Amino acid sequence: MTTRRLSAVMPLALCLLLSPGCDKGPDQLRDAEKSYRELIDRRVSPQDAAWDPVIASFEAIPQDSKARPAAEQRIAAIRRLRGKLPARPLATPGATGPGTSEADAKRAACEALAIRLGQTPEGPAREPLRQTLAECRKALVKLEAHSHPPGEHGHDHGEEPGHGPGAAPTP
Repeated sequence: MTTRRLSAVMPLALCLLLSPGCDKGPDQLRDAEKSYRELIDRRVSPQDAAWDPVIASFEAIPQDSKARPAAEQRIAAIRRLRGKLPARPLATPGATGPGTSEADAKRAACEALAIRLGQTPEGPAREPLRQTLAECRKALVKLEAHSHPPGEHGHDHGEEPGHGPGAAPTP
């Protein structure tokens, strides 16, 4: 009778001894990490649908696996990158001082366009924004080339040195 009990208990004991070694999570994590690295190396945008299978492979790792915490970290990182970028606070021009020139206003407009372009997902909506930003930058370069701080020209704040009343005439 003891041999029957022993023969019945032996497979159960083997299963219990081998079950901790049956964690397939590390293998699944390794495969998911490989796909993850390939997309990063190719510089695929987090908004791209190519990331969906990678997320699914991380999510397929069993909850009780020792590899699950690492998978959760990757899933959270990808989802953070897929979310909307927070808007950066922009300085608002005042009535006087910095920000009141036309170039400052154009610079702020270009920055706002650049932020919108950065938050727009890949697709047909990006190209018009990209063109508008390029035009904005060209206009900004022109404004900056022709704008001068007060006092740079003689007619802004009195006469230029050597050209005012009492200056020696030039030969």
